[in-house]
Amino acid sequence: MKKKTILALIISILLIPNLPFINKYIAHRLDEGHFTYANLDGSYVITQDFSFKSPGFSTFGFNEFIKETSPAKENRKLYRLYKINPLCFWRWKNYLVNSIHFEYME
Repeated sequence: MKKKTILALIISILLIPNLPFINKYIAHRLDEGHFTYANLDGSYVITQDFSFKSPGFSTFGFNEFIKETSPAKENRKLYRLYKINPLCFWRWKNYLVNSIHFEYME
């Protein structure tokens, strides 16, 4: 019985912060300005916004940037500028939804 209680506690600690409305609140408080993306030469930089009226992360702006400026081929790829830290369990949803699609660049 004690093992089940401990297991339920661990699961709830990992699951509850990743629920959509709770996750956005935590990210807004702790991670504002943390999730930054840029192309290779840094001519396009975007920081993910976690405000409550924010629609979520999208690459639409980057695609429009490519259409308008026609950068060199190597600058047509978006990179994430932050490392993935699996110990920050409240970020897992963002890692699995957005970060997995972008390579890391220092």
